[in-house]
Amino acid sequence: MDFKTLHLGDLPELLSLQNMVYESLEDKEVLQTLTEREFKEIIAQGFIIGAVDDGHLVASRSMYVPTPDEEEHLADDVGIKDKESVIYSEISFIAPSHRGRGLQTSMGRHLIEMVRADGRFQNVLTTVMPENVPSLKDKFRLGSKIRKTTYKYNGKKRHVMHLHLWEPYVRSGEATRIHYTDTDWMLEHGADYVGNDFDGEYISYYRK
Repeated sequence: MDFKTLHLGDLPELLSLQNMVYESLEDKEVLQTLTEREFKEIIAQGFIIGAVDDGHLVASRSMYVPTPDEEEHLADDVGIKDKESVIYSEISFIAPSHRGRGLQTSMGRHLIEMVRADGRFQNVLTTVMPENVPSLKDKFRLGSKIRKTTYKYNGKKRHVMHLHLWEPYVRSGEATRIHYTDTDWMLEHGADYVGNDFDGEYISYYRK
C-alpha cells in the first residue's frame, strides 16, 4: 500500500471517503468532519496524505498550520509563545475495510517526517476526546504527551497533546496512574502533570 500527498484533484474522493467513514461510526462525535473549504486550505498547505490500495483512496491523515491569531489557539493551552513554531495534527480517517492494520499510526509517522523535513516547525499540537481510546493510543505511539485537559470548542472536554519534534519529553519522579475515564482528576490536576504513556486503561502522569 502506498502513501501519497493529496492534491485538489483528490478532493471528491477524499470527501466521499470522509462521508463513508462518518456514516459507519457508532459514536459520531469521535470524528469532527471537515468542510470542502477546510480541506482545500489543508491541501494548499501541503501536509495531507492518503493511503491508496488498488487505485482507491482508503485512508487519509493531515496536519494544519494555524494562523498565530487563530481563536482558541492550542499554544495558549500549553504555554508556547512562538505560535509560528506550531502545527496541528488534524483529521485522520480510515475506510472500515482497512481498519486494524496500523494505518493511522503509519500515516502519522510519515507526516511527522514531512514536517521535520520542512524545517519550519518545532511543536505538533492536537486535541483528543478523553473517551476516544484508539486516538489516544495513536497519539502516544507517535510520542505526544497530554499537557492539559480542559474544555474546548464550546464546552467539549478535550486533552491537549503535544509533541516537540526535536526535544522529546524526559519524565522524572514517580508515576501517578490515573484511569483514562477519571477526567475530574485530569481537569483539576492536569495542568501540573504530563500524561506520558497509556496502557489502554491507565495513563501514567508525571509532575512537571
